[in-house]
Amino acid sequence: MSKISNRKFGFFKNRQVILTTLSSEQNTKVSFMNWGASIQNWIINHPQDGIVSAVLGFEDFEFYPKFSPYFGSIVGRVINRIDKGRFKLNNIEYQLDINRPPNHLHGGEMGFGKQIWDFETNEEDNSVTYSINSFDGEGGYPGEVNAKVKYILKGKTLTIEMSATVDRETPINMGQHNYFNLCSSFEENYNICNHLLYLDSKSYTETDEDLIPTGKIISTQNTEMDFFNKKKIGKIKLDDNYVLEQNNHLIKPAAKLFNPVSNLNLTLWTDQPGIQVYNAPSLNLAPKGLNDVSYGNFSGICLEDQKFPNSVNISDFPSIISSPEKPYFHKTIIEIS
Repeated sequence: MSKISNRKFGFFKNRQVILTTLSSEQNTKVSFMNWGASIQNWIINHPQDGIVSAVLGFEDFEFYPKFSPYFGSIVGRVINRIDKGRFKLNNIEYQLDINRPPNHLHGGEMGFGKQIWDFETNEEDNSVTYSINSFDGEGGYPGEVNAKVKYILKGKTLTIEMSATVDRETPINMGQHNYFNLCSSFEENYNICNHLLYLDSKSYTETDEDLIPTGKIISTQNTEMDFFNKKKIGKIKLDDNYVLEQNNHLIKPAAKLFNPVSNLNLTLWTDQPGIQVYNAPSLNLAPKGLNDVSYGNFSGICLEDQKFPNSVNISDFPSIISSPEKPYFHKTIIEIS
């Protein structure tokens, strides 16, 4: 039987951080916290290796505000980078936080991934729903936003539904920022270099030296960035937005990840047009992670389904402007088996 549990996990700015765990009948448990509406752990009961954590995270909350590079967070209002934190909407120019100089990244200094959300659980569909209110002007963004994220665990599959209503036109482009790793903690090399990756993509958005898209879409065919034919990730450095081939990846997988040592598979479906692939080439954290594992270079891979980075400044890219008449909705489905 599915079941839901809650426990105290820490404090953030005098507010309690609560860890909520959804369990399924398929030996899968996913734990979430109301700080950043984040996935804190994704546990697979592996037939040979015992307990496997398929995401990166910390056992102690106190490490998150100090060290977490958005582990498991829901980021927003806008995931990824906005060029110099500036954009123009309805002939008004807006200046956002510059938290990754010279640019704005993942919603700014106090984006969705660094705040406490309200939440409620539902035993009937084995879900937890987080909600947050963002006031007009927060981080420099126009308009009041009411955002929600619903996580539903069924068997080995987690469905993530992100939604937002706004009181005026404003950019919204939320995303899940999990660092996946399909190794057991017994594997000698705890990294994703030997994982095989498939992306339903034959192109990516070209970027400048500050990782801001130029507006050009470049083919990956016959380059080391081509993952349309599934291959080992190796030590290529990735922090790129791949343009997905299909219109609706809720039907066909957008990405697949496979570890031949643990025999674990991850499949991701999305209704978004792109996936930012980041394989953490310079991750090197002082505190130990889940299961007392040290997180070094290439310890995890992010598959951030999204609309394209800096879309608010590039008219040819899919629009990220939501309005009262056009609320935001984004659905991601991830299965790990």
